[in-house]
Amino acid sequence: MIDLHAHILYDIDDGPDTLYESMRLCEMGVEYGIDSIVATSHLTDPGEVDVFVRRRNERILRLREEIEKRELPLRLYAGAEVYVEDSIYTAKHLDRVTINNSRYLLVEFDFHDVSPRRLVRYVDTIFSMDLVPIIAHPERYSFLQADFGLVDFLVQRGALFQVNADSLAGLTGFEEFDLAYRMVRHNAASFIASDAHSHLGRANDLLRMIRSFPPDIPRESLDYMLNTAPRHVLANKDLPHIHRSNLRRHRYDG
Repeated sequence: MIDLHAHILYDIDDGPDTLYESMRLCEMGVEYGIDSIVATSHLTDPGEVDVFVRRRNERILRLREEIEKRELPLRLYAGAEVYVEDSIYTAKHLDRVTINNSRYLLVEFDFHDVSPRRLVRYVDTIFSMDLVPIIAHPERYSFLQADFGLVDFLVQRGALFQVNADSLAGLTGFEEFDLAYRMVRHNAASFIASDAHSHLGRANDLLRMIRSFPPDIPRESLDYMLNTAPRHVLANKDLPHIHRSNLRRHRYDG
């Protein structure tokens, strides 16, 4: 499996503090079925791309050396999780923090204080850079929990979505599970990832979490989100077509 969103690098964000802790996550990932991890450390200031890339690349190189030394069957790719707010309108060089130098950019927003109009403007701005936004953990945003129709609108606009495995396993509360599950069942989500931060909590034990997923999620859907779609992202290819159906326009309608 390919883990498209993981805070695997040490001493760069709120993920692992040490190389040892990064390696524990690598070992756990391999133990639970992961063969490729994208290092998506937080980039909170799009104006600091140069500094971020230098620090990220140093840590990726060191972690790769340790992975090779221990002969772990694991590939590590570079990326970022870019925090998007109004500075996106003047941001430059975000192509340097895409997933594996592709056109796919993993992004996140404020969890509560973003209007639908502003969210759409952010997404359109990313598209105007010739980048494709992958919206991380959409199930965690209160404005999407309240209006599923906004998910439909963004899907139709071409945005992609990555849901967190722990949400789909029911480990983070009903609101997050409900939206994650509906997005997966309607093929509105293109990826499932761990969003791992620590081997002690928020880990990347994907196979263990998959066992707690609702049993009516088709195996072929899981394979698409955990293997096929992320593999196309790493290769900078268009995602294979998949039939999508709309969510209900509003979670509280009849």
